[in-house]
Amino acid sequence: MVKRHVGYYLGAFFVNLAIISIIFAISNLVPFGSNNFLSSDLGTQYLTFLTELRRQLVSGNLHLYLFSQSLGDNFFPVISYYLLSPFNLLLVLFSPKAIPIAADILIMLKISTMGISMAYFLKEYFQKSTWTNLIFTIAYSFCGFVASYFYDLMWLDDLIMLPLVAVGVMHLIKHHQYVLYYFAILFSIIFNYYLGYMLCIFSICFFVFIGLEDHLFKQKDKWQVIRYYLITSVLAGLSSAVVLIPTLAGMLKTAKTSFNIFNYLPSARFGLEALTELGVGGNSFDQRLEHGPSVFMTSTILILLLSYFISARVKNRDKQNSALLLGVLLVSMFVTTFNTMWHMFQNPAGFPFRNSFIFSFVCIFIARKAWENGVIQESSVIVKSTCVAGILICLGYLTQWLLPKVIEQLGFDSLTNEFSIGYFWLSLACIVLSGMCLLLLKRKKQFLIPLYLLVIFEVVANFNAVMKTASFGSQTIYQNEFDSENKILKEVKDQSHLGHRIIVSKSGLNKAFPEQYNNYNDPILFNINGLSLYSSTLNQDTLEMMRDLGYFNLNVRRISYFGGTKITNALFGVYYRIRQWNNHYYVEENYNAPTLGFLVDPDVYDFKMKANQALDNQNGLWQSLNGSSTSYLKNVLLTSMNQTTEKGKKAYTYQLVARASGPLYFYVTPFNYMNSRIYVNGKYIKTSSVNVFSAATLRLGDFKRNQKVKVKIVTNKSLDLNPRYFQSLDQAKFDLTTDKFKRNELKIKSDLNHDTVRGTINVKQPSPLLLSIPYDNGWNVKVDGKKVKVHKVVSNLMAINLQSGKHHVVLNYNVPGLKLGWLVSIVSVILFIGFLLINKSKDRLKKY
Repeated sequence: MVKRHVGYYLGAFFVNLAIISIIFAISNLVPFGSNNFLSSDLGTQYLTFLTELRRQLVSGNLHLYLFSQSLGDNFFPVISYYLLSPFNLLLVLFSPKAIPIAADILIMLKISTMGISMAYFLKEYFQKSTWTNLIFTIAYSFCGFVASYFYDLMWLDDLIMLPLVAVGVMHLIKHHQYVLYYFAILFSIIFNYYLGYMLCIFSICFFVFIGLEDHLFKQKDKWQVIRYYLITSVLAGLSSAVVLIPTLAGMLKTAKTSFNIFNYLPSARFGLEALTELGVGGNSFDQRLEHGPSVFMTSTILILLLSYFISARVKNRDKQNSALLLGVLLVSMFVTTFNTMWHMFQNPAGFPFRNSFIFSFVCIFIARKAWENGVIQESSVIVKSTCVAGILICLGYLTQWLLPKVIEQLGFDSLTNEFSIGYFWLSLACIVLSGMCLLLLKRKKQFLIPLYLLVIFEVVANFNAVMKTASFGSQTIYQNEFDSENKILKEVKDQSHLGHRIIVSKSGLNKAFPEQYNNYNDPILFNINGLSLYSSTLNQDTLEMMRDLGYFNLNVRRISYFGGTKITNALFGVYYRIRQWNNHYYVEENYNAPTLGFLVDPDVYDFKMKANQALDNQNGLWQSLNGSSTSYLKNVLLTSMNQTTEKGKKAYTYQLVARASGPLYFYVTPFNYMNSRIYVNGKYIKTSSVNVFSAATLRLGDFKRNQKVKVKIVTNKSLDLNPRYFQSLDQAKFDLTTDKFKRNELKIKSDLNHDTVRGTINVKQPSPLLLSIPYDNGWNVKVDGKKVKVHKVVSNLMAINLQSGKHHVVLNYNVPGLKLGWLVSIVSVILFIGFLLINKSKDRLKKY
């Protein structure tokens, strides 16, 4: 029996592995070809974070604060959201440049493991480990959610855990066993708290379903079972506090805490066009940000699911219970109010209906119940179900085709609903063939093999429908460019001093990516201190501060290095700017900036940012840091402006006179550089390799005082005769200040790859020490061994007061909430152990 079960689980694993291998091989993806999946979040976020995790695991230097996260930030929310999968331990087997290969292998292993957990659930519920179960494990492992979001590999761990949560609920109700359920919920939350939260809601729904099925609510001990379920659930949730509490503390500093009343209105999320998702190719990579629920489950499952509710073999009570469970899950996706609640009370920014995998799981489970009830013995039921399945697909495609035409006839803007008529016919053909196979199974069991092959064909075809519209990167180019950039950045990092930052304004790595790659996370990728970041955990105060200083930010998850000036580079300790040209890297500019800590005037405590006035903010800030009324940035003398029309756009020609010798900057908000063209003295000014769709400071060139400058701006935006658009930096006066700050900088003595910053400084007169590190209550600062107060300045930086003399300054970072999280988790685990022991002792007493 044991050998049989081992073979059963190995079969579930290796069948899935073979299928996903075929899918990746068709697309020539690594490890089967030279393509890699560097699109969407996998290329822009996971790749970077996995590389950093691998670096920490290999070096043994595990630290929870990264100075490579924009100006620096708590790394724990990134770890808890992206990196807590046990599969990630395999990263140590790969080199940094091979992480894209590692990501594909991790995806393959996770999908294969989903087969094992689903096979376990089916065995436990139906008390059978037959090979027929593999039809249903394949359908689950390659359901629409997996095909649509496999590249968000952090979510796959909780798809492994879902069947285990279901088994845990069953064991709790049927056998009064709590251990599996406790650990299933606990690890679901730890592996990915976002989907783990959804599994907690699912456990309630499934508890009610199994309770109804097992007549729990009519039994004498119902309150005891309910009480024990709640106790176990609460203790499992509290046991994950070591992850949840510090993550919550970190995420409260992001923009994800915003509230929008429209996300709670009881409106419909989709219509009949969503029925196309039931067929092959109902979704594509191009539609990943907006589409209906990804509920593809193969034609065989769909027919069996419908048969369950049509067949007379199934008791009405069972139909009602199943309809209740499916109805709750369907309404939770359909109604905006409930959909928002399922998504942790936030409307998803792209990738909608992230709970659809739970709906697919239940559909597949009910389809297996239909099989168990022998619905395939009823030919008329199979025929009816096949016809209904076909009608549903036809309704979906008809609605998708008709809806844009109706909207256009009503006088609204035309709506484009992309769909492939080829996938429509393929879906219908698969439904017909699946129905035929199910009908023939009644006569000969040998038709189970064609049914297997048809299910495999459908999941491969549906998966490839997504892959077909995705663009792939080149692993060969990635590896070569990674080596080149890593080498130059290591050299430059060694040449610069500790406590400085580096900008890469043009990277050769972009050649390896299939889409526009804006290098937001390259500082993390190459372990340098930079400015940019793309992450769902981006600190909102840091983003707003940098935006108010003129840096470009596309949305609440992105902040770019683009938009900096000599003032901001000095403020943030940017020492070098690197760029690639003709396949070689060059140090483009040496800003000779002070480190991330230097003495400033007490006026820094009174400085306040002004909205939409980046250049004025920079000038005011520099005046405050120097305790001076000197204007470092000066408005130009605007002599004239001429407005014309050029190729359907407005063309503004400004005649300026520079009022200082130094770089001339332009800033208007909002301003779309991608749809505009700027010429200075007839020469086109290239904005950036970054797609700048909103405001950012732009350097127009260097000019002498009283030099005349002609600026032509071709844009859709309306501009004024405003001299504040253009400001010149007085380079000579500015250089004097940077020299002063360098003489009074904090001499960093520690590697910033740790959660500690050490440095020394000689203070001639009492002054504030400005630290260009984002303010965070996790920082503990000691001067000469004594703790000092940390002040929040310049919107989101830190400053401490220093007295005269030579001082040793130490900053230690402790993740806010981590100690409390550990305490709550340890106490909860102890309470659960006590709970188990008490129950065992009660059981022994009952026996006697």
